[in-house]
Amino acid sequence: MAVGAILLAAKGLFAKALYAQGLSYHDVAAMRSVLAIPGFALVAYVSMRRDRGKVRDRPSLLQWVAAALAGLWCYYLGALANFYALTLIQANVERALLFSYPAIVVLLTALITRALPTGSTMLALVATTVGVVLVTGAADDPLSATQWQGVLWVMFCSVTIATYFIASGALTRTMSSAAFTLTAMTAAGSAFFIHHSILFGWLQFDLPGASLWIMLGLIAFSTVLPLFFVAEGIRRVGASRGALLSTVGPPATALMAYVLYDERLSVFQLLGTLLVILSVALLEWRAAGKQYRR
Repeated sequence: MAVGAILLAAKGLFAKALYAQGLSYHDVAAMRSVLAIPGFALVAYVSMRRDRGKVRDRPSLLQWVAAALAGLWCYYLGALANFYALTLIQANVERALLFSYPAIVVLLTALITRALPTGSTMLALVATTVGVVLVTGAADDPLSATQWQGVLWVMFCSVTIATYFIASGALTRTMSSAAFTLTAMTAAGSAFFIHHSILFGWLQFDLPGASLWIMLGLIAFSTVLPLFFVAEGIRRVGASRGALLSTVGPPATALMAYVLYDERLSVFQLLGTLLVILSVALLEWRAAGKQYRR
């Protein structure tokens, strides 16, 4: 699980390397999504073979459509916003901001169920908010319009991830997680295929320089393999423990960004990153406690 989180944390660094090779965020987002579909299909195949013989209700057409819409919302619109944001802000800042999605899940769930969060949960949400503000760097210097734009696009992506998780939790009660993921990713990949074809012509695979190898690294090590590791980790240790292990993501990104790109965080940004991580850990720890008491 932790390995999957670390691999996923490298996504922004792969993207930065591809931007340096001359690719646009449209190119990176589209190629990654389209070329990753066979990998998701393989993961789904392995999962279905493992679960062979288990009795499941047949998903309805509406549920298949809902899974596809979740993919379009999160992995098409959300991913496009995320890759664009990486052209505006540092990768370590992007990862810390993106990691606020568990707090958004809590807020959206509270709105859906019309149940107020507990006092400790509210404290964690406030701490997450403060942490996000500090991570942006606003406490160090006033952010430029470009930086604010990058921050807002990442937060939009966080909202899409949160709603995707909520949809996943509802739909995977009937369809398998592998079928849900494959449906969502195929819908997103198809949308990117059409998007890129209309705006820029058919995808060009004669990538400049080392771009092909970097793209394959992005797809294999920061898209498909993390999905498999995270899914397998959740299956073995549970969602709550898995989420706690995933808190290694932001510090892993910060370390890799410092080593590879000399991206540095100020003291306030480091404090904000720590606040976000600890707040998410508290939220997931409380969720794990509730599951244990049941």
